[in-house]
Amino acid sequence: MNQDNDLLNMYADPLTRWDDAMHGKIVLITGANSGIGFVTARELAKMGAQVLMVCRNAERGAQAQTEVAMEATGPVPELLLADMSSQAEVRALATEIGRRFHSIDVLINNAGAIFARRELTADGIERTFATNFLGPFLLTNLVLDLVRTGGGRIINVASESYPPKLDFGNLQGEKRYSFLNAYFRSKLENIIFSMDLAKQLQDSGVTVNCFSPGPTNTGFGDGMSGLAGLFPRLAKKLFPSREKGARTLIYLASSPEVADVSGRFFLRQRIRRTKPVTHDAEIAARLWHLSAELVGLRVEQPKPSTSAKAVSRSVA
Repeated sequence: MNQDNDLLNMYADPLTRWDDAMHGKIVLITGANSGIGFVTARELAKMGAQVLMVCRNAERGAQAQTEVAMEATGPVPELLLADMSSQAEVRALATEIGRRFHSIDVLINNAGAIFARRELTADGIERTFATNFLGPFLLTNLVLDLVRTGGGRIINVASESYPPKLDFGNLQGEKRYSFLNAYFRSKLENIIFSMDLAKQLQDSGVTVNCFSPGPTNTGFGDGMSGLAGLFPRLAKKLFPSREKGARTLIYLASSPEVADVSGRFFLRQRIRRTKPVTHDAEIAARLWHLSAELVGLRVEQPKPSTSAKAVSRSVA
């Protein structure tokens, strides 16, 4: 199958294509100019959604916007520029969205990166942690009222490969830095955040889920040089296409089957169990408060109701 072909045939089993499901919906997606983010933006625009494409690079973002617009059946996609590792740019992004839109139906925190060497952002934050977790954490909190208004869905990109515990003593690679450890640690943080936020938003009409696209042939890691960049360049040639990697994300954003499912981790359109660390309330609270402090948010972590439970039904 040509990678740029319509995904219709890829939905035959177990997915179904809901061509009318996204008409009138507003979808905010970060990292939308390439990889699974681009494919998801394109396919949701085909379904009629108004897609707000958040990209870091203006030129590449404009090219992606043009390509998505050519296949959109609803409103022309919007291009919004922001580097998710910059707290100032994330705040400016949230302000612009709040000024122009009254609700968000789907928030997709997709942008992610990997860095061969430990780098600090202008905010003094390790760049992997800032890009993959802290930026999405800040954006989600800043636009949460818009998602509440839309009774929307929040979807965070994670990985099935993540450590069994969260080392707060090396959260930003302060003691020792490994680009793979930094990346997989950020994915664990995304899962913990997703599970925790789902509990906080019980009975609010908002669902929160995370998923792994699995190994996927995208441009991920292309900016890495030397031996650190050799593995991703070689390995991804063996990986499935970005279209296949995007299937679960499109499913979670559009399928009526998961409209009431929250606090779950998905892989290949199926709910998967996660490690105990992802459900540890003390770890979640510690990560939440530390993150809020790092981004300057006065956000108290609501205590979940003892009677309410995250939706636990399976998806047929």
